Amino acid sequence: MKQIIHAVHIHATPVAVYAALTTKSGVTGWWTRKAGVEEREGGTIRFTFGGDFHPQMKQTKLEPGRRVEWLCVAGHANWQDNRFTFQIEERKGGGLSAVLAGLCPRAHGRGIRHLQLQLGLYLNSLKQFCEKGAGAPFTPPA
Repeated sequence: MKQIIHAVHIHATPVAVYAALTTKSGVTGWWTRKAGVEEREGGTIRFTFGGDFHPQMKQTKLEPGRRVEWLCVAGHANWQDNRFTFQIEERKGGGLSAVLAGLCPRAHGRGIRHLQLQLGLYLNSLKQFCEKGAGAPFTPPA
């Protein structure tokens, strides 16, 4: 099985990083400014981007402050069944978190490269959001 993995150190507590991954105020601060979030395990995150691209992620596993797993359950065909994992580990007494983000893509060739690039860009936005209070989320057209 193919897997894309990115690692990032974030100067924030694991609790803060977890909240950024699992709540509406968090997700809209770093991924896309418009999202509906059912803030519970088994809940769905409905992302709004441009055109007809609106993936939906089911929050399949939530371990507060430790791990988040999403499964794409709706949206473009090349996103269907993609799995995202975020492993959060405390470093240096709690003021620093190591985040290991994984993506098991269904895409091939250029599709994988595109997903890898996008995941890296959004992880940088997550880092900015957790550290500075402002990420670089996508802004859907009005």
